[in-house]
Amino acid sequence: MERDEAAFTAFVEERKDSLVNYLIHITRSRDRAEEIAQDAFVRFYRSGWLTRADEQLAPYLFRIGTNLAISQLRREKRWNRLLPFLTAREDRSAPPADREMISDEIQQQVSLALDQLPVKFRAPLVLYEIEEWSYEQIARALGCRLGTIKSRISRGRALMRGLLEPWWIGGNDDGQRSWRGAAAVAASDDVAAVRC
Repeated sequence: MERDEAAFTAFVEERKDSLVNYLIHITRSRDRAEEIAQDAFVRFYRSGWLTRADEQLAPYLFRIGTNLAISQLRREKRWNRLLPFLTAREDRSAPPADREMISDEIQQQVSLALDQLPVKFRAPLVLYEIEEWSYEQIARALGCRLGTIKSRISRGRALMRGLLEPWWIGGNDDGQRSWRGAAAVAASDDVAAVRC
């Protein structure tokens, strides 16, 4: 049993930063990402993780984390619909308190664009581009077919280009206006599960 505990501790140390980083991109908050990661590790441990092959461990952990994040985003979306009826109007121009200031302008713009992507595109794109996972690993982690993952990564890249192009070329209003239609369609399922 001690050996199992030591193996799990080593696994947590090896994967915790990667999982938290991934969840930050999904939840848009470090605090929420850390809470979800902690819950994901607890559920991972309780699920009989020792019975899985080594190559299945990380995708299984990330799948648990993804599902927890999506559940939380759904709850927040429902709560945000009710909130205006329960509280007085607030000044919407005030920045959110938990948003960290990013000094680098390019990183800030990329981060803002990534935040606008629906989760079903954001999750595989972050795993592929930032975490450097293979298509096969992402497909296992998210429970999707390989072709679906490739398609969503491609679509996510296209949406990112559409979001960043107006900023990159100096705020061409026509470019922004033409993308908003596509963004509205994509954003309509923003909190949809990463279902395949």
